[in-house]
Amino acid sequence: MTLPDWKAEDYFVDFDNIYFSGPIVNAPLEMKTGWIMRYLHEVIFPDAIKAVVSGGELSGLLLGFSIVDYLAGYFAGKSSQAKDFMAFLNRYFPDQYKPYAKEIYHHLRSGLIHNLTLQNPWIQSNTPFTIERQSNNHLLTINGKVVFSIYHFIEDTRRAEIMYLYDLIMKSNENKDLVKNFHRRFNKQDGATSMMAKTD
Repeated sequence: MTLPDWKAEDYFVDFDNIYFSGPIVNAPLEMKTGWIMRYLHEVIFPDAIKAVVSGGELSGLLLGFSIVDYLAGYFAGKSSQAKDFMAFLNRYFPDQYKPYAKEIYHHLRSGLIHNLTLQNPWIQSNTPFTIERQSNNHLLTINGKVVFSIYHFIEDTRRAEIMYLYDLIMKSNENKDLVKNFHRRFNKQDGATSMMAKTD
């Protein structure tokens, strides 16, 4: 959403039909990434959007941060840390996020998750944020505060996920370490920690 000229068709993937049976850890990359995409697009992103639409903006934002953490784990091939979150953000999110990557992680993400505030009490903040449900001023400074639009962040997260999975499938030869990291993370505990089933 932050990039108005972003086009989904630039990230379409194409590969031959795949037939597979056996343990999910032995599945081809295309199937594993498909399961992750389906899980995020059918379960997690809809819950984040429902929360925001229903007035639970902070719940939607927390899910958005959780999605970035989840993807950063695949990106790094291990349990994600601050540096992995920021590396994923810097690689797949619009450039407008880069000056704020550290503050987004330490204050917005960690502040909300660990302290239920917009600031981490243990780390000095140089960037005061204001959170809005939806604002065209996303990541712009207005009245001395950086506007953080939840709607824009969730959409930028969805787009980052699409670009990341595209790099894995369509540019796997250029991203061999990313592919190796993805498999390492996906295969943890025989794939059981990669996704969960949602029942109604």
